[in-house]
Amino acid sequence: MDKNKLVKIINELQVNINQLKALAGFEIDAAETKNKKAGGKKFGRQKTDLETPIRELLNSGFFSDWKTDNDVIKELRTQVLTPKRASVSNVLRRLASPMRGLLERQGDGTKKSPWKYRKKKI
Repeated sequence: MDKNKLVKIINELQVNINQLKALAGFEIDAAETKNKKAGGKKFGRQKTDLETPIRELLNSGFFSDWKTDNDVIKELRTQVLTPKRASVSNVLRRLASPMRGLLERQGDGTKKSPWKYRKKKI
């Protein structure tokens, strides 16, 4: 058996043991917590629902004139959010879809003519 596979299996077993100890009410020491972190669980950035803050921008009048996805990202950063550009673009695209119809979109999606969004005129 490959050494890396064996280490991975041992780490997974340690994570399971720690979970059982926690369920039984035992305390877990720092060494066991370190093994738990190395056991394949990824720590880091949590997913954020961007549709809610973008809808708040829409309701506050931010989209009264044409805005690019970079304009939206800059505004969200003032609200202490650090979204990825692709995530913002996906939400904007959904809000501009015929099904939702909250935004209208113009442009070609190129560097010379990027997508721009504004609140749909009723």
